[in-house]
Amino acid sequence: MKTPGLLAALLLAMAAGAEPTMVTVAPQQVRQEFQGMGCGAIFYEAHITSLGAAGKFARQEQLYDDMFTKCRTDFLQLMIRPDHEPVNDNDDPYKPAFDEKYFKYCEHDLRICEAAKKRNPAMQLYAVLYTPPAWMKTNHAPGGGGKEKGALKPGLELELAEYAWAFLAHMHRHGQTIRFFSICNEPDWPHTQPGYFLTPAQHAELLAKVGGYLDEMARRFPDVPRVKLVAPNVLSAVDCAKTYLPEALRRAGKFVDVVGCHDYDRRGHRWQALRALCGTRPLWMTESSFNGADRSPGLINSAGEYWLAMTEAFNEGVNVWMAYDWVYPPREGGEALIHLHWGKDYKLTKIYHGFRQWCAPLVPGMRAVTTEVSGPCASGIAKPGVKASAFVSADGRRLVIHMAAVQDQPAEMLVKLAAGFENATATTWRTSPDEDAASLPAFNFRNGQWATTLPARSLLTLVVTKF
Repeated sequence: MKTPGLLAALLLAMAAGAEPTMVTVAPQQVRQEFQGMGCGAIFYEAHITSLGAAGKFARQEQLYDDMFTKCRTDFLQLMIRPDHEPVNDNDDPYKPAFDEKYFKYCEHDLRICEAAKKRNPAMQLYAVLYTPPAWMKTNHAPGGGGKEKGALKPGLELELAEYAWAFLAHMHRHGQTIRFFSICNEPDWPHTQPGYFLTPAQHAELLAKVGGYLDEMARRFPDVPRVKLVAPNVLSAVDCAKTYLPEALRRAGKFVDVVGCHDYDRRGHRWQALRALCGTRPLWMTESSFNGADRSPGLINSAGEYWLAMTEAFNEGVNVWMAYDWVYPPREGGEALIHLHWGKDYKLTKIYHGFRQWCAPLVPGMRAVTTEVSGPCASGIAKPGVKASAFVSADGRRLVIHMAAVQDQPAEMLVKLAAGFENATATTWRTSPDEDAASLPAFNFRNGQWATTLPARSLLTLVVTKF
């Protein structure tokens, strides 16, 4: 942290020709509404509940506290598995007759949701159908089929809708109401994991039929709340803007409540392109993670990739951002925030600490504001360097700034605030290779400027309040 004297020294160095990296924040140039952060309980739900199953009840509660108390999130994403209808229940999709025993896998979801809602009653649940049961698919298997591209058999669109609705109804009956739902997960990608493939036209046609089915079931079963549909939930935001979303809006637009997409194709200004198509609909980044080998301390390099993706998304119009998964078994990749040995113990990664730091000061209803990075460490889309984004409170008195050095070198920084925050006080937190959301000394902005050194591979968060 630099003192006012060091700021003067930095300004003298600038006059002598040394150029800092500059973050310029314009709090009065408000953009889209911030609507929340989220994370998933996907694939490893039983891992999440395994501590309690092993009799380690106190440690299980500590895990839930780390997930849902210490880390302030707004959305919990759930996976609909292909298990609760091994054979067709009957020939009428409007008369569900499912055997309760096949919903046993949902016991883990219910425990996790209960723990989340206990700690954050406002938590909203979002369910994604990864694949329908094998008997509905062309490859007769839950996997996506890889190059064979397993798809839904023609004529079974309403059976798929019934299958998804049965999960929503089951969760609601057990006290955990799903508010948002996607009919597919990365249907644009030839997966071998659970999944199924849909062309843009197939996706749009299925979305229209599922939307109509949900309307009819809401009429017949008014006790089960009608979910909002998040679409198209594809892997590539680039292809989403070019093909999947335009086709979905053209053929099933009235059923697209939220535009949602993953962030695994990080070419160009993908979120700007999607924002332009959304109209008044919210834009969600529904999944991102980094699964390349990472031997850095605590996965700090992977954490930096999260910071890079979050700043790009919010700077280009995203309303909600969701990390992929809360818990995975220990590994070198950055897929999850927490690593848990089945039934034994867990470890918080740097991804978790940085995500917790990012989420803590952000409240739905804040607005993203124009933020620019210039100077020697500025970089382009999906490139290493210094990244920054900022958000202002509804009353205009509180400003949250996130600055990340997604690089192996420290950066000399000068932060400049536009009109309205010339004189303000700031509290600060930092995650770095040596710090975990550490609280740093508070300081005052003078004439809207402040200088600091941003360590390599670090996230610095400022909460700035007007005098």
